[in-house]
Amino acid sequence: MTSGETVSIGEAAELVGTTTRTLRYYEELGLVSSSRPSATGQRRYGPDEIDRLRRIRELQTLLGLDLDEIAEQLTVSDRLDGLKAEFRSDPPAERREAILSEGFTILQGLRERVVERQERLGGFLSDLDERIARIEEAASVDAIGAGGRKRESAGR
Repeated sequence: MTSGETVSIGEAAELVGTTTRTLRYYEELGLVSSSRPSATGQRRYGPDEIDRLRRIRELQTLLGLDLDEIAEQLTVSDRLDGLKAEFRSDPPAERREAILSEGFTILQGLRERVVERQERLGGFLSDLDERIARIEEAASVDAIGAGGRKRESAGR
């Protein structure tokens, strides 16, 4: 997909691995907006919208965020993009310092949320490992018990 190229809603859905219905729902929620050429009025998606859609899907699948959490993450991401653009416009030194401070604070907050989610996932994984170990132990005890019964009946 080239920088000026747009694709239909069906093509966009296929590119990001979802349905057109889902993309319309994302639009209703304000998570993404399509470019609408005035002549046709059809939903069209450019590279920026496709990237945003991929980000939404990544936040859902990788981090397991719900749509409200995703909306919050996108708002934060948009703010960071705004700060980056402002920083690149060469503002006065005191504003540059404020931009860096705000960006740092935002990124620290995001990092803390990811670490928290990692810890919760780690706890969930530990619980699964314990349950698997109990089943493996029960299966080995059961196999030993079944083997012993077979030997007893064979000796009779």
